[in-house]
Amino acid sequence: MSKTSRMARAVRGAAVAVALTAGAVVASPSAAHAAEPDHYYIQIGGTGATPPAPHCTYSYDAANAALQLGDRAIKVCYPASAGPFIGPTGSIVDDKLQLHPEALTAPNYDSSVQQGYREALRVAQETHRAHPDATLTITGYSQGAQVADEVLQTIANGGTDIPRSQVNGVLYADPMQPGTGFTAQIPRGWGVPGFTSPGAGPTEFNGIPVTRYCIKGDPVCDASLVNAPGYFTLHPKYPEAGNVIAQTLGDAGGDGIRWRNADGSPA
Repeated sequence: MSKTSRMARAVRGAAVAVALTAGAVVASPSAAHAAEPDHYYIQIGGTGATPPAPHCTYSYDAANAALQLGDRAIKVCYPASAGPFIGPTGSIVDDKLQLHPEALTAPNYDSSVQQGYREALRVAQETHRAHPDATLTITGYSQGAQVADEVLQTIANGGTDIPRSQVNGVLYADPMQPGTGFTAQIPRGWGVPGFTSPGAGPTEFNGIPVTRYCIKGDPVCDASLVNAPGYFTLHPKYPEAGNVIAQTLGDAGGDGIRWRNADGSPA
């Protein structure tokens, strides 16, 4: 083989090596993108019938399916009850006039919230320890929104080792919604046996972005006597397929109160 041929082959080999190297450099951003920190959703369902663990709540089923969250959706198991009126299989008398006597011995609202708070805080801290670089969305619906509100306050006040910069919150029908929520209308500490008002939640969470969604007329977060019927007609709509939770859970990271219509569209 002539020197010219050997030189040509060497040049071609060098060119291939350069091309492969360039390809590796070009591919590196994709590899870096694939290695971005994870995002987990700590989900706390509302008062009512609850499936057994690890399912634990129906409140986020439609949203999790729509967003294909898979194991990034971490459900908090707690009673979600308001005994003796609402238990693990639903209201003591449901809309079909069927009896659910389990409600009589279910934990009352205060006890359920306390258990939910402890469990949600534990789940959030364990998820952070397992995935220290991940973003955590703390989200709750109805009673679960009160639990999530209180968990977010604890994180915001430095009560855990979870950095505030890695947390956001999405609250649906939060009874603690400032100004209009049901418990925001009742002084903190007032109540009846089994229910004690936590008062209003904060408007700011020390730098943690938290969005509250409320359907106009839902008396849990838009409280008034005129709106009382909305507990039965509007309050159950958030978890429905294509409604508020499914429409907005993927937008976690916003801040403030967002009003919605019955179909989940912006009001």
